Amino acid sequence: MNLKRRRIKAYVDVISELVLSENPSRELAIKLIKDRLESEGIEPFRGASKPDDIYEKELISLYIVASKGLGIKEDYPDVFSKVFTEEMKYEIAVNILNSNKDKKHIRGHILGLFNGSIDGSVIAKILRFAVTLYYLNFEDHKFVINTIRRFYEVFPEHEDTIRRFTKFFIAIKIAEDIALGSIKNRIDKEIVKQLISLETGVPKSTPSDEYVAKVAKVVYDIPQKVLDSILIGKTSPKP
Repeated sequence: MNLKRRRIKAYVDVISELVLSENPSRELAIKLIKDRLESEGIEPFRGASKPDDIYEKELISLYIVASKGLGIKEDYPDVFSKVFTEEMKYEIAVNILNSNKDKKHIRGHILGLFNGSIDGSVIAKILRFAVTLYYLNFEDHKFVINTIRRFYEVFPEHEDTIRRFTKFFIAIKIAEDIALGSIKNRIDKEIVKQLISLETGVPKSTPSDEYVAKVAKVVYDIPQKVLDSILIGKTSPKP
């Protein structure tokens, strides 16, 4: 079983425990996903760094698998209302970004979801929701590109945060394509990297090959030999 399937199985196992719990909560969900991934030797879905709140961010993955993969949202309303209140807001934000509403409407709607203001943490989680939909095969990469582009158009003052997350998405897309065999050489890789960056409209958003390599190892466990043949320079993680 490849790493992606193992990670998804861990999500499903945790959801099973949650719905059987007599007292489901966000705290319990975070503990369950942390314990499950660590016991299986699986890294959470992340970039090159491992922030302290990464397991809370993995509630996004749990919510998407539970609602879209298993389709149990209507069956367990109590669990969703106690555990996934924030994730439901991120989903609404992503949906409104992909609507045909004008920028003023989108901005007002998203700010209204979060008491009138959003910070870098909220922005990262909204964008993470879109990227996770792609990673779990519920949306294609064009959906994420559109989400990023619209976010940048509506909230240009948050360019730095959006740029950082755009780099993460591009790294995920390249890593996925390498894992699937659709990127076979450095030229293919560079074309994908530059094209997606242009399509998002976010300046200076191309990730380094070293960053792509780290994400590819953590998320897809791609062999180092394969990465070295496609990514330029020394891609082995620094000690």
